[in-house]
Amino acid sequence: MFTLVAAVAAATLAPAAGAAPAPTRTKPADAPAPLLAPVPVPAQTIPEPVVAGAQVLPLDTILKHAEENAMPVRTARTRLELGDAAVTGAKPLLPDNPQLYIGMGARLNPTAGPAQFELQGTLQQPIEIGRERSLRIKAGREYREFLDRELAQVRWTTHAQVHYAYNTALIAKERARTAARTQQFAERLLDIASRRQQAGEISRLRVRVAEGELARARQAKLAADLNFRLACIHLAEMAGWPSGQLIAPAGELGDPIKVRDPEDLIANVQKEHPALKTKEAQVELGEARAKSARRDRLPEPWIGVYFGREREPNTPSNIPGSKIVLGMLTVPLPFFKRNQLARAQTKAELSVAQTELEVVRYQLALNARRAVDAINTAAERVQTYSREVVPRFEENLQLLQRAFELGEVDIIEVFVARENFLRIQTEALDAYGTYFDAMYTLETIIGTEASTLASARPTRASTPPATAR
Repeated sequence: MFTLVAAVAAATLAPAAGAAPAPTRTKPADAPAPLLAPVPVPAQTIPEPVVAGAQVLPLDTILKHAEENAMPVRTARTRLELGDAAVTGAKPLLPDNPQLYIGMGARLNPTAGPAQFELQGTLQQPIEIGRERSLRIKAGREYREFLDRELAQVRWTTHAQVHYAYNTALIAKERARTAARTQQFAERLLDIASRRQQAGEISRLRVRVAEGELARARQAKLAADLNFRLACIHLAEMAGWPSGQLIAPAGELGDPIKVRDPEDLIANVQKEHPALKTKEAQVELGEARAKSARRDRLPEPWIGVYFGREREPNTPSNIPGSKIVLGMLTVPLPFFKRNQLARAQTKAELSVAQTELEVVRYQLALNARRAVDAINTAAERVQTYSREVVPRFEENLQLLQRAFELGEVDIIEVFVARENFLRIQTEALDAYGTYFDAMYTLETIIGTEASTLASARPTRASTPPATAR
């Protein structure tokens, strides 16, 4: 039995041109002719998997929405206000407020007569003498630039995630379509088995087998439909779609692409990758903050004025008291042993940022080579499956159905063969999943869509233009 199934599978998977006819079961000469006349099996219409209330949208529309509305993008854009606040906080000419001191009281001296009224006051203002303000403003602007670069990196990461979620939803849609085909096949087999059982050609046990397989097919379709809905919800989440609204991907699984030599990729990655731009901006920010902290070690003198009113002892009441006015200059001691914590911390942060920049540059160079090899290998697998397996799944089921209707194979053999075809179909879709995984990894590494780096695009004569990239 299994030898027959393998032969049927090999025949249906072989190219149509020049293919040998599939072996058929030899029936005894005295066996009665089947009561069911074989008729051509028309192609069945497979309902398109849908998500209730979802908008079916192309990739470009979803990506455009995600660039401004995805949650990580909105968070990163809000963080720009931190950079604006840093610049605004560094702009005041006098960062510290003046200090005013007023003292009033009486001078008491038992030998000098009655108490005398005293008044003292000081007004002081700290000033900066080493251009600390301009360096703080520069550090604030560098922080704003760093946040801009961070926003660009988040936007690209979101772009890659939405692209990956879109392709994942396409795979889930194809799995749901495969489950629908399998369920329709099981329904047709049960109908044929019921009619053949009524005609006395097969036993009731064969009908029970068909009923059980139909139940399994229905369960598989429910699971596939659920996975498709979950994939659409995930796509809406990645794109920042309004809560309560769902979207579904339009189009079909696209043709695989191969990427050119990785050396050109590495050269471009070293120049344009958003993560490198962010790390470079972080290094520049660290340098600006370290320079500002070093300059803050300079002393900040206080300049001010002192005013006092006092009356000398034994002075007649008709003589006004003395008034004292003094200019003041206060300098902290020691002069240069100041701001040690900020200086040490900014120096350490700069060192960390420089090391992280080198690490990112090193990892991107290595990962680019791995990603190119992975996506090219996955593209070869997808190309083989997409040409030889996926388009033939429905045809294989039709051949099995007709063979059972003609009595050439037993229903057990039909379902064993169907499992074999279904396994191959699943492997084909798994190959697509591996390909899209490799594409997502490559896009996060190179900072641009993999389709812009294609060296060759395999063609399929029987496949309509792809809408997924």
